[in-house]
This record gives sequence, C-alpha cells and structure tokens, in this order.
Amino acid sequence: MNENSHPPLFPGDLPPAEAVSSLSRFRDAFADSLFQASVGFPKLLAFRSTPGAWTIFRILLGAAGAALVVLPLSLWNAWAFAPVGLVLFLLAVLLPPLRQDRGTAKAIQQLGAYLVLDGGRALLPAAEPVQVKFYLTATRVWVLDAELRPVVVIPANEITLLTAFPSHSDWLLRVNWKSGSAEFTFSGLFAERRARLAEEGLLHLVHPAEPVPLKARAAGAS
Repeated sequence: MNENSHPPLFPGDLPPAEAVSSLSRFRDAFADSLFQASVGFPKLLAFRSTPGAWTIFRILLGAAGAALVVLPLSLWNAWAFAPVGLVLFLLAVLLPPLRQDRGTAKAIQQLGAYLVLDGGRALLPAAEPVQVKFYLTATRVWVLDAELRPVVVIPANEITLLTAFPSHSDWLLRVNWKSGSAEFTFSGLFAERRARLAEEGLLHLVHPAEPVPLKARAAGAS
C-alpha cells in the first residue's frame, strides 16, 4: 500500500466490453435476482437484531399460527391450515432476537462513520489477503479487518481515481490517492455487484487530479 505500489490505471486501459448474448443476459438477470435475495437476508437479520420490533413480530406470528391451528374447529374442511399454523407458532417461539454486533456499532460510534461498505479482501504486500470493510468518515476512509484493526487509512479528500474492473474470475477495486494506492478483490457469484456497490459508495469522494497545463508540459520537456 505504499506510494506507486500499483501502476496507474485509466478508463481507457479497461478491457473492451464484450457482446452480450441472450444467454449472458439471462445469466445476469438470474444472478441479479439471487443478489437481491442475498441483500434482503442481512436486512432480515438486522430487523431481528432489534429486540422490540422482533418481539412484536413474534407475537403477531404466534397469534396467526394459533388462529390457524384452531380454525379447523369452526370449519370442518380447513384442516390443512392446522400444520401451517403449528409451524408459524413454533417459529414464533424458537426464533429469539439476535445479539447485536457491538464491535461494528462501537467502531461506527468511535470513528464517526456515516457509511459502512463491504471492501472484499485487501491485497496486502507480502501478506495474505484479509477481509475488510470500508468505514467512511468526513476526513478518512478507514479500512478495517474483522478484528477492527486498521489495514489502510485513506484521506477522503485525496482520492483521485476509483475503478472497478474484472481480473480473471474475480473483480478488483483500485483506489488511488495522492500518496499511494490500494487494491481490493471480490470473488464469488456476486463479485461484480459487490465491487460495483463499493465503487458507487466511494464515488462521491473522488477528486480527479488536475491536468497539467500545456505550457508546463513543454517546459518540462525542454
């Protein structure tokens, strides 16, 4: 993560876009659907981490399950609802609230982070890639590992280039700033979408480097 640790990458250097076939469009649409489902699962977990809201939900779920269990007593042909009601009632009993991730919440509070992003795995020189998250603050982007230890600290107002691009079967996110650069790799079925989400989340921090005036170039050449 030192200065000039990665060669500069410009939009023109990216691989050309390939023609998209019907099969590719179907594959992308299917992957998008799976990705949206995977995004919704953490939201459900976050809802479950709110004890008050989850308790109310469990009460309503248990009441609905009990109602379906006793429904066959009034309607002789509604016996099929009883197993469904029993399952709902058992779910309401057996799904307590989740414990909150106090480490992440504490890091957000201490750093004053306004946004947390999935950073994939940081590619460290002479070390194994480590899973990280981006904690965005007003002045810095803190890249922390699972133990909330700083891996990279990026000045928020010095980011000059941000590019997500494919590399073999993975996707890379490269961040360049005035004094250095860093790369983060995303793998798996949702590699591109995860890389794009990180890119979109950091995009508002990019301050492109000012072009060198033509006279200055000529003077340097002479």
